[in-house]
Amino acid sequence: MNYSQVLNELETLVNETFGLWEHNRVGFQWRHYTWNHTMRVRATSMELGRREGGDVKLLEVAGTLHDITKRYDGDFKTDDEGKRVFTPDGFWLNEPLTPAGQNIVTELYNKHNLHGKVHHESGAVITENVLAMYDFEPDFVEAATAVVFAHLKPTNLTEENFKLLYNRVENQILYDADTMDPNVGYTGFFRNIHIHAYFALQRGNFDLEDYVRNLPRWIDSKQEFVDKLLTESSRELAQGRQDRNQQLFLQMVDELDDMEINRKYGLLGIIEYFVSENEDPHFLNQLDHLTNKWLPQRKQWLAEEEKDASARDRAQAAIDRVDDFLTLMTRESRGEI
Repeated sequence: MNYSQVLNELETLVNETFGLWEHNRVGFQWRHYTWNHTMRVRATSMELGRREGGDVKLLEVAGTLHDITKRYDGDFKTDDEGKRVFTPDGFWLNEPLTPAGQNIVTELYNKHNLHGKVHHESGAVITENVLAMYDFEPDFVEAATAVVFAHLKPTNLTEENFKLLYNRVENQILYDADTMDPNVGYTGFFRNIHIHAYFALQRGNFDLEDYVRNLPRWIDSKQEFVDKLLTESSRELAQGRQDRNQQLFLQMVDELDDMEINRKYGLLGIIEYFVSENEDPHFLNQLDHLTNKWLPQRKQWLAEEEKDASARDRAQAAIDRVDDFLTLMTRESRGEI
C-alpha cells in the first residue's frame, strides 16, 4: 500500500464530503471552519503523539477522519420548552442537515442508518468502513475507529468506562487536540473573534474596544478545558497557548491607548481585518493574506508615509507585535506550540 497516496485520497474524500452541503453557517461552525479545524487537530495530535510515545500514523489517519460527518449537524435540537436535548451520555443532539450532493460517505451514512447519531459515533462507523477499502491491517482499522469514537468524551463516565474508552494514549490525544483547537491559544482566538464579530454584525455593530476589554472573560473561561485534558503533554501545550492569549490581551488593551497607529499597523488592525472577512473565514487563506500581503503592505506604508519619528517608532513596534502574532499562530496551526 502506498501510504502517502492513501492519505491524500482520505484528505480529498474528507474535503469533498465537507463541500456537499450548501449551507454556510450553523451555530458556531461555518463552511471552511471544519476543514481547517480538521487539519489543525491532526497536526496537533501528531505532535502530541510524538511527545507521548503514541502511534503517529494512527493519529494522522484518525485525525483526518475524525469530523467526517460533522456537517450533518444542524441547529441544536430542543424540546417543547425550548431546552436543548441531550443523549444519555450528555452530548447535545442536533437537527440533521441533508447534503445537497452524494458520495461514498453519504452512501455509507444512509446504509448504516446513522441519522440522529452524534458525529463521533457516526464518524467512527464511516472510518471503519472507509479504511476497510484499503490494505490497512484489521487491528489498525479497529484502533482508528476507536480513536475517532473517543474524540468526544461523555460527561458521565464512570472510572471503569473511562479506562475502557481511553485505554490507548491515542484515544486520549485526539480528544485533547480536538478540545484544545477551538478553545485555547491563537486558534481559539481566531474562532472567537469570528463568532463574536458575526453575531455582533448581525445585531448591527461590532465595537472594537468593547471586544478587546472583554477578552479576559473568554480567556479565563477556558482554563477549565486546559486543566481537564487527559495527557501531561496536552496540558503543557494548552497552558502555553492559554498564557499566550493572556499576553495577547495585554498587548491589545495597551494598543487601545494609541488607536490610530494600532488600527493601521497593529493587532487592532488584525482584529478589524478578521471582522471585515467574516462571512466564511478560511483560516489558512486569512493567515496567508496577513503574512504575505497585509503585513508587507504595512511595512511599505511605514517606509513611505510615516514622517514623524515618534509615529514611526510606534508603528514599527506595532508591526513587530503583528509579526510575532502571525509567527506564533502559524506554529500553533502546525501543532508545534
